[in-house]
Order: sequence, then structure tokens, then C-alpha cells
Amino acid sequence: MDALDRVVRPKTKRAKRFLEKREPKLNENTKNAMLIRGGNANLTVTEVLKDVYAVKKPFAVLYKRKNITRPFEDQTSLEFFSKKSDCSLFLFGSHNKKRPNNLIIGRMFDYHVLDMIELGVEKFVSLKDIKNSKCPEGTKPMLIFAGDMFDVNEEYRRLKSLLI
Repeated sequence: MDALDRVVRPKTKRAKRFLEKREPKLNENTKNAMLIRGGNANLTVTEVLKDVYAVKKPFAVLYKRKNITRPFEDQTSLEFFSKKSDCSLFLFGSHNKKRPNNLIIGRMFDYHVLDMIELGVEKFVSLKDIKNSKCPEGTKPMLIFAGDMFDVNEEYRRLKSLLI
């Protein structure tokens, strides 16, 4: 049996378009992000998720319902959501007594969790509170990483890579 014999050929035009969309490309598409609320997300975490969604709008999916998952313990639900919405980045927000205003940022490769970083939100100013005109959809924010730690320390370099 040859390797080409085992390849499943599409039977419909819709299946062919779907497979062409998912095949390797020279210039990759922009990465989609899914924003997930945890089971007990408070107002601050919800506003952070909404603001990130507003900035990344055409390439983001916001799950509004509460999802009771723990990304560091069981990644199967994240992998399911990733495959369902075709997203390679995720942002999970939760709140509890031990870790208030908690955000988990992570990457996926082939719909499996590649790496995750846990961050805490201390001082948050919403986009609604800033008095200026509304930013247009698809605008890229400017990121400034000050200090040598973002070039020297491996954890900071990984965080910089995740945020970019």
C-alpha cells in the first residue's frame, strides 16, 4: 500500500475547500485567539477579556458563558474549543481568593497546548474610561518591553513572544 493510497480525498467541493484552508502555506494566516471566562470571573476579569476582544476583534472569539475549567490541570476542554473555533491562542480569565484577577495566556500547536503563562491584573483601566475616539477595527497596538530582562531571562522572553 502506497502512502498516497491512504490519503483521504474530498468527495464534495465544501470538503475540498475546508482541506485547502487547513493545508500548509508559505505565508500563514494571522492567529485567531479565543477568550474564555472562568467559572467565577469577576467584573475586572470580564472587562479585561472584553477589551482584548475589542483590540483583536476580527481575529478573536469571545466565549460569554462561564466555563468551569482549570487549564493547568486538564487541557482537554481548551483543546476542544481550539479545534471547534480554529484558534491557536487563548486567554482564560478567572478569579478566586488565592489568585485574584487571574489571566492565563497560552499557545496551541496542532490543537494541543504548547505553553501557558499565568498573570495577575492589579491596576486596570478599561478602554471605555479613556476619553478619545473609538479605535478602528483591526488596529494593531504598540507594545514596549522596557528593561534587559525581556532579552536575558527565558521566562520573560517567552512572555514577550506570547504577547507579540
